[in-house]
Parts: sequence; C-alpha cells; structure tokens
Amino acid sequence: MKKIIFASAILLTQTVYSQVSLSGNKFLKDGKTYKISQYDQVFQKSESLELLKKAKTNRTTATVLGFGGGFSLGFGIAQIIAHGKTKTAYDIFGNPYTIKPRNTTAWTMVAIGAGLVAIAIPVGAGAKKDIDNAIKIENGETAFQPYFKIENSGAGLALSYNF
Repeated sequence: MKKIIFASAILLTQTVYSQVSLSGNKFLKDGKTYKISQYDQVFQKSESLELLKKAKTNRTTATVLGFGGGFSLGFGIAQIIAHGKTKTAYDIFGNPYTIKPRNTTAWTMVAIGAGLVAIAIPVGAGAKKDIDNAIKIENGETAFQPYFKIENSGAGLALSYNF
C-alpha cells in the first residue's frame, strides 16, 4: 500500500510540474502571435523555412523517442518494484523457501528506456538550435557557424573546434 501511495504522489507531482505554457511556443511578428504550425506565414526566406522544417521533424522525433523511452523506463521500474526482492513459497509438505525474482526483462526495459531518452535529449536540443538559427536568419542576423582554430596553449600549439 505504501508503494502505491508513493507512486501516486510522484505521478501527481510530475503532472503538476510538467505543464508547458503555450506562450513559449509561439512566434511574435509585428505584434501578432503565430503558432509554430503557421511558420509558413511568418518566414519568407527559404533558408529559414528549411531550418524550421528540419527543427519540426527533429522535435517530433525527440517527442516520440522521449515518450517511448519514458514509458519503457517507467514500466521497467514498476516491474522491478512490483516483483520485490524475494518471495516466500511453500512446497507440498508446507516447508517455506524463498524465491528471488529474475528481473532481467525489467532491467532490459529500463536500459532501453534510458537509451531512448539519452537519444531524445540531444535531438530535442538540436531542434531548439535550428529554431533559433531560423529566427536569426529571418531577422537578418548571421547564424552562428562552428569553426576550427589553431591556438597557442603555452606548451605548444592546439587545434580547437569552436561551436
């Protein structure tokens, strides 16, 4: 019973704090707000349109991977908690013995979920960068370009990649 109450409390706090306001997902141009799905009305430059299409694709991919990973992670952890550490069983003569559950499937689900979430995070971050670059291009600002640089590191030369 304590486990159910604990899991319910965690689920409740996660749903309360995971709400996203829609004002952060809108474009503002000339005093009018546009949804991200209306990007073709906001952007005129072809390069910024291409970046925004790429960002929407990456964002969708990150959402799907993050949802699948989170579900797999949660399902695996729930299985581990539900099976417990040991179970007591009785043989046909009434003698007790303990059974240690094999949680290999549950741990596999946890590992797969963690892997999917680990993939989804950089994909989502890349989508955010693409949206920011599309806005910069549309506003006429130069988009950030990564570059190599040869530097003096005190003891010799160093090649650095700046991004």
